[in-house]
Amino acid sequence: MSGYWIVVASASRARFFEAKGKDCEMREIVTLTNPFSRQHEGELVSDRKGHAISSTTGGHSLGGEKDAKRHEADQFARMVCERLEQGRNDAAYGEFYVIAAPQFLGQLRQHMSKPLQSLVGQEYAKDLTTASEEQIRAQLM
Repeated sequence: MSGYWIVVASASRARFFEAKGKDCEMREIVTLTNPFSRQHEGELVSDRKGHAISSTTGGHSLGGEKDAKRHEADQFARMVCERLEQGRNDAAYGEFYVIAAPQFLGQLRQHMSKPLQSLVGQEYAKDLTTASEEQIRAQLM
């Protein structure tokens, strides 16, 4: 195993880079996108939320306002981790760095296997998915 992977991700996009070292030139190898993250909640669900009535608490809606978006982001985090796992199994990198939007970083952590977690070099809680390679590299320095 040699080299590094750098994953720059948010709930809508994940960019994968490879580099020989932290200060070496990076090369983007794949970009994953999640088109559902940009949709409105109403476009993601086909029915209205349920409603419960209780004699002790009164009536209230079931499900949070952003449940469908959260679910889509969670599925995308799983997809990103599957890609990282594939790279680990193929010995494509020896260590990887994660730069992700804060909430999405938490979702990524939930889907990382123990062997994958052991290869995390550093984590950065920032959304740099639209940043240039120079800006991303500067974050790693």
